[in-house]
Amino acid sequence: MEPQDEPDEAVRPQPVIVAENLGVDGEHGPLFSGIDLLLGPGFHAVQMPAGPEQNALLLTLSGRLRPSRGRVTVMGATSPARIRKHCAIAAFEGIDDLDESVTVETVLAEQRRWLAPWYSPVPIQAGRDELIQVFGEAHVPAPRTHIVELSDLDLFLLRITLALLSARPILVVGDLEQVRDDPGRAIAARRLGAVAEFYTVVVGVTNPLGDEAPGHTLHDRRILTGKD
Repeated sequence: MEPQDEPDEAVRPQPVIVAENLGVDGEHGPLFSGIDLLLGPGFHAVQMPAGPEQNALLLTLSGRLRPSRGRVTVMGATSPARIRKHCAIAAFEGIDDLDESVTVETVLAEQRRWLAPWYSPVPIQAGRDELIQVFGEAHVPAPRTHIVELSDLDLFLLRITLALLSARPILVVGDLEQVRDDPGRAIAARRLGAVAEFYTVVVGVTNPLGDEAPGHTLHDRRILTGKD
């Protein structure tokens, strides 16, 4: 399916995320500047070079970084603390990395326990249904599979599952290129498209998703980083 152009003002749905003249500075100067975005419900791919620039933009949109310039509004919230209440994040190196020595069922149950009221018992099987829903047609790893045994795709989808357990309405996902092979990225894009039927999904991409990807809006912001 062809990516959609960014919609005209006359038909634009109510925005979920708005970025106005957004900029973030790194240790050695601006990572990006002058970014404007209007993201409505659905599936969005933000095209920027992989690395600090892309991560900084996505983490700023989700309230994990404070912008150096400009403004982000997410479902009416403008402070990072309030924005975080609306946004789950997944697949960011150094943020939601998983211990390679534990099993799939362990990380799912631990996430459920973390999110549950302190008095609620959480069985070891908790989160399995959500895992199956996220993986869809992809092979679902066995509960006792260790994290170190997972493929790039399996790990990517598991981290998305863990993020969705928080039940926040927006999911912001790190660079799709961390799934290193083309068939795996195609499956990942399809699964994100399925998730976007119920959540607003924003994923970072280095390259466009391609003609076979589910319906999405591509936001090409490479020029605003100074890199192609």
